[in-house]
Amino acid sequence: MEKELSFVEHLEELRKRIIYIILFFVIVSIVAYYFSSKILSYLISPLQKYQQYPFFTRPIEPFFSILKVCFFSSGIISLPFILFQIYQFISPGLTEKENKVVKTIFIFFPFLFLIGMSFAFYIIIPFGLKVLFSFGKDVMKPLISISNYLSFIFIFLIVMGVIFNIPVFISSLAIIGIVKSKFLREKRKFAILGSFILSALITPTTDIFTQIFVAIPLIILYEISIYFSKIFEN
Repeated sequence: MEKELSFVEHLEELRKRIIYIILFFVIVSIVAYYFSSKILSYLISPLQKYQQYPFFTRPIEPFFSILKVCFFSSGIISLPFILFQIYQFISPGLTEKENKVVKTIFIFFPFLFLIGMSFAFYIIIPFGLKVLFSFGKDVMKPLISISNYLSFIFIFLIVMGVIFNIPVFISSLAIIGIVKSKFLREKRKFAILGSFILSALITPTTDIFTQIFVAIPLIILYEISIYFSKIFEN
């Protein structure tokens, strides 16, 4: 049986985990800075079909753009390590069932998060930019700033990464007995409707084909959630 830690020992353990996370993040940020130009060139590639280079209006804007790229890249790369440190800190106080839930989330979250971001970057964002820029065809020309573009793409990548973790969240609820696969099957029609509503809210265009393209993976993710809920439920 593990010794119960005092309040001061808990704080010391928390401090240690935070230091580990900060050190790891700083090291990865330094490495990311070395590759920042290549990462930035890769990120702006969907935009270059319509505008050769993003522009900037302030002398300090390129510097902050590089910092944004470094911190974003470091955050994504550091995610598994951060989740591991959080798990190491909270696991001693978890019950067996709670431990199973946390492990499910922390193991699959980074993997599905990366899939969601890839889906957004390679499919949704290029298609969305094509539709958005088509409205200004022969009338307007794009002049997108690097700050606006990075904010747009980072927010969209993060949102899609979180959305692709729907099976993880629902499976976790099934493990602790909050939801059942039967309930999810019965509510399938509402989930399909919700998928189309959510796709309309998160897609960068009003184009119906883009929204359908986003809704289909959401529906598939819901079906995957039903399957895993059946496996994990009591």
